[in-house]
Amino acid sequence: MLELIDLDIPALGYTRFISSWLYQKAEENFLVDPGPACTMGHLLRELDRRGVSRLDWILLTHIHLDHAGCMGDLIERFPEATVVCHEKAVSHLADPGRLWQGSLKVLGNVARVYGEMKPVPRANILVADVLPVAGGIRVIPTPGHAAHHQCFILRDHLFCGELFGIFLQLEHAIYLRPATPRVFVLKDFLSSMDAVAPFMDRRICFSHYGFSDKGPLILDTARKQLQLWVAVISEFCHNSGMEPGMEPDINRIMAKLFEKDPVYRRRTLLPQALQTREAHFSVNSIQGILHYLLRHSFI
Repeated sequence: MLELIDLDIPALGYTRFISSWLYQKAEENFLVDPGPACTMGHLLRELDRRGVSRLDWILLTHIHLDHAGCMGDLIERFPEATVVCHEKAVSHLADPGRLWQGSLKVLGNVARVYGEMKPVPRANILVADVLPVAGGIRVIPTPGHAAHHQCFILRDHLFCGELFGIFLQLEHAIYLRPATPRVFVLKDFLSSMDAVAPFMDRRICFSHYGFSDKGPLILDTARKQLQLWVAVISEFCHNSGMEPGMEPDINRIMAKLFEKDPVYRRRTLLPQALQTREAHFSVNSIQGILHYLLRHSFI
């Protein structure tokens, strides 16, 4: 049985934000992306309500604070659990100091609300290609949103983390936005999408937020959108005469993306609180692409 656990953050006014996925049968269970430290109490109450007295596996698509910030606390509560992460995430889980400082620099007060991650004992951490749980789970490295990003294939489900960005289901359409941090590399993102392309006939389980049974549409839309954002931002910078060291006009870039990207323009169909949140995080995505263009001398 697979269930979605909503991890709202009232202090930030965030709803429909984080999906933590719980699979349980009598003999085994696992949790995908348990969320930030600030939602730990809510998560434990939801696990208790579902009769979870032990936790066998914790699967991390990546270790950003909103996905894995509660890990140290969670292992204190469930010391028997095996934590599955990418090999590049192991040192950060064991010693999250640099992760915390980087999060503060990029997210500021949002990171403080998420809360600081406690260390995870290395004895609990596993790096693997296949997991002997639920009949076998395949682990696929998918760098792009983070160097330590990975996806999980469970029979007819694909846990995709933020490979396809941010997803919200609308009444008659989908909303997607690229999630491109400052270490964003376009070719890595596109190669990772290629890596999961054979599995898009499954239910796509997002970390942000919910699920979709339209995998081919998700893949095609996310790939085209990512390339469109890079092209639009690059063109804007060239047309505005931007040079290294100049401060970009983020609002004008966002307006240009609204003009060129009909999927992103559906942001206006979201409830106002979600529109505000998406506008805030869109700035991070735009800055990630700007940093990529500057690093590769495309500006």
